[in-house]
Order: sequence, then C-alpha cells, then structure tokens
Amino acid sequence: MSVHSTTSRSSSPLHGYPEEDLRSDGTNNPGYFPARLGQTLDKGRYCIVRKLGWGQYSSVWLAKDRGQDTFVALKILTCEATKAMSPGKDQLSDEKEMLEKITAADATHEGYRHTMRYIGSFKFKGPQGSHCCLITEPLGYSLDYVRKLRGGGDLRVAPSIVKRVTKHILLGLKYLHDECGVVHGDLKHDNILFRPLDLNSVVAYELVTNPSVTYDCGTEVNPPVVPVVSQSLSLSSDPVINEKLLEAVIADFGHSHWRNRHLQEIIQPTALRAPEVILGYSWSTPADIWNLGCLVAELLIGFFLFESHNEKSWDYDEDHLARMTEAVQASFEPSFLDRCAHRDKFFKADGSFSHFTKHEEPTWSLRKLLEKFSELRVEEIPLAESFLRRCLRLTPEERATAKDLIDDPWLADSA
Repeated sequence: MSVHSTTSRSSSPLHGYPEEDLRSDGTNNPGYFPARLGQTLDKGRYCIVRKLGWGQYSSVWLAKDRGQDTFVALKILTCEATKAMSPGKDQLSDEKEMLEKITAADATHEGYRHTMRYIGSFKFKGPQGSHCCLITEPLGYSLDYVRKLRGGGDLRVAPSIVKRVTKHILLGLKYLHDECGVVHGDLKHDNILFRPLDLNSVVAYELVTNPSVTYDCGTEVNPPVVPVVSQSLSLSSDPVINEKLLEAVIADFGHSHWRNRHLQEIIQPTALRAPEVILGYSWSTPADIWNLGCLVAELLIGFFLFESHNEKSWDYDEDHLARMTEAVQASFEPSFLDRCAHRDKFFKADGSFSHFTKHEEPTWSLRKLLEKFSELRVEEIPLAESFLRRCLRLTPEERATAKDLIDDPWLADSA
C-alpha cells in the first residue's frame, strides 16, 4: 500500500478524481473513508488538520491528538484493507501486529529509529463499512520527492545522499530482520520517508505558509464530500535540503510478512522483484536485500535497473530474469534452479532459458551503467559496483545480510 507525497494535483485523474476515488459505486474505490478537514475521530480525540497522502488501500492524515496535545498521523485503511487484516485463511496483511512488534522489540537497537513509530489503533464505521485506523508518528516527505527535485526528467540523487539513505535503510533492515523477524517486501522510494527535525514547528509553518488544498468533485458523491489534496510535511521551515538533516525511515508495512510466515507469495514492486520470488523459491530476508540493491542502483542512474518487457517469444518475467543475468554477468546456478517451483517455466533442462535468446538493444553490465549514467567519482565506481553485487547475487543464500552491508567500504564515509 504505497503513499503519494506530492503537494500538487495529480496530472492523471482517477475517473475524474485527482487522488482516491471517493464515489461509493466507484470501480476504483475499495472503501476509502471520505475524511474532512476539521473532522474528529475516536470520540473526538483526533482532529484532522491536513492530508499527508494516499495509497491503493489507505489515506493518511495529520491530526491533532487532543489527549496528548501533539500531532500524529492517522492511516485510515479502506474497508477492503481492514477486512484483509482479519485473522483467518483469507488474511492478506498483518500490518498492525507488525507495527506493534517493531515498536516494542528493542528501542536501544541502532536501527530502531530508522523504522516508523507506531502509537496505537482504533476502529470506526464509515459510509461503506468498518475502517481500521493506525496511529503513527508523522513523517516528512519521501525519497520519491527528493529524486524529483532536479526536474527536467533527471531522477538521479546525489551519491552522498544515496549513501546516507542506504546506510539508514540498512540499519532499519538489520533491526527488522534480526530483532523483529519481518521481511518488508515493498522497499521503494515512496516508502522511504524522512523525519522532521521539530514536528510542532514544521506543522505550524506548513499550516500557515502552505495551507490545505481542496478540489471540487462535482455532484458525483452522495452524500457530498470535499476531497483534499495530499501535501507532505517538510523537514523544517528551511526549504533547502541539508544532507545532514536527512534521517531516513522505513515506512508502510502493509505488504510486509513475517520471516517464517508468508501471507502471500508474490511480493515486491515488479521492477524490484527478487529472482526467487519470480521462480517460486522460498523467499525470506534476502529478498529485501535484492530489493535494496535495485533501489540504490535506480537512485544512482536515474531509471529502473531492470526495464523488462513482454516480447514476441518470451514473457515479462523471463525477460526480467534474463536482464538480471546480463547486469550481474552471471548465470543461475543449477542447484538453485532445481529447488525452484517455476523452474521449468523459464529454463530448459540444461539451464538455458526456455524462450529468451538475446536482446536487440545493447545490454549493460552494472559497471557500464554506473560509468555511463551515475555521478559517482571514477575512483568510487568499483566500490559502488562491489556493493551492488553483494546485494544482487542471484542465489539468495549468497547475498550479504543487512548487518554485513552496513560496514561495506562504499558506505565508509556516509554519516
């Protein structure tokens, strides 16, 4: 369940809606709650003051906690997502229990502060059914926001920022994997958020200088609502990003799983998906490391590491697997493939691809991609390549762990 952090209207309306479809009969409405600015929830305790974002199965709101005289984030799950958390054979998410575990496991761990803080939850009835509301700390804008700051279609992030963020993500993953037994399963730039320096000051600044924006949805919603545009919080009243102020936090555990208990077998954004997930192998924490390697490469070069397609003779997944071997310049080990449930769909008995032959366009190794498209210093490229290769080993058991990667030479000068 991803969260959009844009502060402007979307350029691609959803059936006439810039953001979530609030029509009760909307085909793209899994039961969103039509929250209003100034509305109170949980017996008047929480007063909504701003919309922070929305995703496929939730919307996120900044609210004043009148009981504690502070600000919190309310993640209001759709009716479908609320039902999906119900224990039983149809359960698809365990987000609430995971947040409880993550917050309670070990506050002294070095990676603790790089995961989102959970405060509590409550349930309530909306026009379309029951909603679970998860209460968390409010966070600022996302890594997706940072990569779009340059404009002009250049989505690269400065290497020094990439290394700082990577170090923080690894600390968070070390905590999730080793202390909590959680596989995040959805590491992407809009699920990496940054923590504001002084929350109360930031909120006061934002509400005055960048007030909430609403839009007219016409008469399609009955009863009528006033939809609100998502506006993420800044990190401080200073509009200039200071690298030393960036504290990355892993957020959104709606698609996460317990290391030893999977609620679904297909995880991760398609372009960042680990080979073992595609091949039907028993995945675990190494899948997050693959995911991280793809994300780091994308931040450095400005586009997906694997731009896969459906071709005439082979499908998207086989194309994806082939591009993996081209980038890391290695083949899948027969002993690994023999343990994969979907081996015969993609590979012949001799280990060659079933349908894939070659790509017509030039293919790029990790080294060539970094040399051609990144802003890394020449002497730094071998270190960055080595780091990525440790993340992108085709056999999951051969990948480095988060604990190992924290001390990787490429990250030695990161804060």
